[in-house]
Amino acid sequence: MKSHFPSVFRHIIAGFLLPAVIFSACGPAATATPAAGGAAATPAAGQPTEAVQPTQAAAPATFDLKAQSQETVELVGWQFATDVVANNVARYNNEMGGHVVYSTIAGDYSSIMESKLLMKAPVDVLYGQVYDAVRFYEGGWITPIDELPNYQTIKDDFYPTIADYFTYKGHLLGLSYYMSVLGVVTVNLDQLQKAGLTEADYPATWHELYDQLYKIRDAGIKHPYLPSWYNEQWGIPWSFMFEVMNRGGTVADPETHAPMMTVDGPAGDTLRDWKRLYNDGIVEPEVLSYKEADFLQAWESGRYVYSPTMAYNIKSFNDPKSSTFAGKCSFIPYKGQPWGGIDTGLYMMTNQPRSPEKEHDVMAFLSWYGYKDQKGEAFTALRWLKDFNLFSGYKSVMESPQAKAEIATALSNPNDVDKLLEIYTHAAYPKGVFNAVWSAEFQTFLRETIGDFLLKDLPVEDTINALNNKITELNKTYGINQ
Repeated sequence: MKSHFPSVFRHIIAGFLLPAVIFSACGPAATATPAAGGAAATPAAGQPTEAVQPTQAAAPATFDLKAQSQETVELVGWQFATDVVANNVARYNNEMGGHVVYSTIAGDYSSIMESKLLMKAPVDVLYGQVYDAVRFYEGGWITPIDELPNYQTIKDDFYPTIADYFTYKGHLLGLSYYMSVLGVVTVNLDQLQKAGLTEADYPATWHELYDQLYKIRDAGIKHPYLPSWYNEQWGIPWSFMFEVMNRGGTVADPETHAPMMTVDGPAGDTLRDWKRLYNDGIVEPEVLSYKEADFLQAWESGRYVYSPTMAYNIKSFNDPKSSTFAGKCSFIPYKGQPWGGIDTGLYMMTNQPRSPEKEHDVMAFLSWYGYKDQKGEAFTALRWLKDFNLFSGYKSVMESPQAKAEIATALSNPNDVDKLLEIYTHAAYPKGVFNAVWSAEFQTFLRETIGDFLLKDLPVEDTINALNNKITELNKTYGINQ
């Protein structure tokens, strides 16, 4: 595939990213996380479990999923549930005659993986966020799954909205790894009761939630709220973008990628509310220095009433092995305003030179692992759902009777399954940012800028202008709509 990057920028990438690979090889292993864009609280299901038995099996794959060569297929991912992945890979190798070797990246997954691809390191199948996929496609390093023999069958099984998220310049870039929502507002029911409130008092909007926090403080809980403002790419940057969308705004135009934030609109309103909470002491200042593991540990301590987080974490929050209020973690339902935004990961295939036999093996493994096995069962997706409450982008998975039963086991009230699914139905996706080649760079700038906005009490207008100007600058750098 021809590279789509401006040649000058490819030189910038090479010079900037090479040190990341060197340092990552020397650094400590990262804490296991479910995605480069989000870490789950330590789940009880961290060890490999018995094979998931779907209640309904779909039609088998439309091409032979057995390996045809003796060549090694390299699967590279981030460090989450590595024992489960290794177990799944072993099953493929044993049953399908494969030679798949699995390895992980510790550290900044996106930049280190980009370095590997740039240097043509052996990578055949890899994980990624959508913005990784867009950048890797523009770099000329991945093959869209349009090339898979069973492409149409897979595409037809995608929820249309998820297929749209995965589509860039008319190509479906990967298969569904997981789907979740960041910004589901979890509730400690014990603390809610202590504040003199019930589920009938749940707020309907972010602004109502923030106003209620003051009443809770007056009731004796000094710090009732733990926001997802932790110092990670998927922490404060995603929280800001998703809340702006929930309020009816847009960070960047989904088609032109032009900046869309205004001081007197949803983006400015979000910053004003955040400044109010921070300056008034509703939010503890140390949250800005947290990593995600610190954030999760703080919530599991049971000190807070509300906290927006990844929906899949609810399973762990209701597990007595990890939470001090297990069985008492609920969530605010949809009441007209969306909560949070879609977080989704995918499996991709590189376009490195291969023999025809190995090319088949790469496609066969990708289809087996990222869609359905030789029995026509979505084995991997159902296992992620069972063990970690990770949803799927496939209708055949999420609309199966087993899916609803598994989701119910994660909730404090099993009857709340439909309420949780309704949040997913209304969750938005920042396509104008995530489907831009500069997404990761902007997210880094966003994290630093909003952190400074709160810590230094900077003006809302200056902050909005800085964010808009950065997007304009990035569009110019990459020649987008110039």
